[in-house]
This record gives sequence, structure tokens and C-alpha cells, in this order.
Amino acid sequence: MRRADRCAVGAACLAALLGVLPLSAQAERADRDKPVHIEADTARMDDLQKLAVYEGRVILTQGTLRVQAERIEVRQDADGFLSGVATGKPAHFRQRLDGRGEWVDAWANRVEYDGRKELVRLIGEAYVKKGEEELRGDLITYDAKTEQYFASGALPGQKAGRVRAVILPREAQSGRGGQESAPRRPEPSPAQTRPEDRPATRP
Repeated sequence: MRRADRCAVGAACLAALLGVLPLSAQAERADRDKPVHIEADTARMDDLQKLAVYEGRVILTQGTLRVQAERIEVRQDADGFLSGVATGKPAHFRQRLDGRGEWVDAWANRVEYDGRKELVRLIGEAYVKKGEEELRGDLITYDAKTEQYFASGALPGQKAGRVRAVILPREAQSGRGGQESAPRRPEPSPAQTRPEDRPATRP
């Protein structure tokens, strides 16, 4: 696989992941035609396994799309399906809505994408925000085939938690069409607070 092909695999997987997040159906369409830029401390490519691994302060941008993580792994199977895993404390995804000033932001300690199943899993203090709407839980799963998503307040085997969501009336949503919202991860409860639990910030 040529170097350009390897980069294309990584970019396509991450773009697909962002494209199926539950609140980003109206993401900026023009981003798909923009070049992909990836920065990391290290990058490892395996032609035989069709695997690319980026580690250390990874930053991926494509148009308005911006991904920040500590590690991103992208793989392509024999049938051409893509899968990827992004990890961080937290990993952060941001993209502007098409033709609007609003942004979609997503945070999680681990994000998994299965291209064959068209399934996205945000794992560990997962949080998705669009304007003033939000969805939060320890696990958020989205099935792009059925356009359904599931949120849980705790991971399997852990103590039960709670899911939190904020949904604005349709009139309120239309009234905020031209306003931009800042990407802010909500403050965790005292029980969830960790020294390293800070939102990803632009360098």
C-alpha cells in the first residue's frame, strides 16, 4: 500500500466515524472535499495488516472537522471495511453543522467505529453536545443502519449510573440557528472528578 493510500484509510475511517455520530447528521458537507491533515508524535504503518497507528498528541483536521486524541488506530479488513479506535482523556471530536453556526462536539475516553456493522461506541464518560442539546452517559452506542442509539449510565459490570439528556423544543432550536456554541465539556460530579479529567483544548 502506498503512503497516500495508508493516509486515505485513516482519514476515511475517522470521517466515517464522525459522520454517524447521533447528533451530527447535518455536519458540514464541504468537509469531505477538504484535505486531511494528521499530526502525531509517532506513526506506525503495517502494509500487510493494513493498519495505521498514530500516537502522542494526535490531531486530525479536515475542513471544520477536528479530532484530538492520544492514540488513533485505523484498520482495513480484506473486504475493504474500515474500523478505528481513538483513545484519550478524553478524545475530542468537533465539526460544524452544514450551513449553520452551530457545532457538534463529542467527548469520550474511548471511541470505537466498526465499518462492517456501521456501529459507533463512545465509551467512558461519553458526552455529545449540539448547541444547547446534549446526551451524556458512560456508554453511547449508535447504529447507522437503523439510525438508533442507546445510552447507558454505566459500563457492563459496573455500578449502575444515570443517563442525562437535554433536548430543546423545536422552536428554540430554530431560533438559535445562527449562533455558535463554544465546545465545553460539563463539569463532572465530585465522584467522577479526576486530576487528568480536563477537556481537550486547541493547542
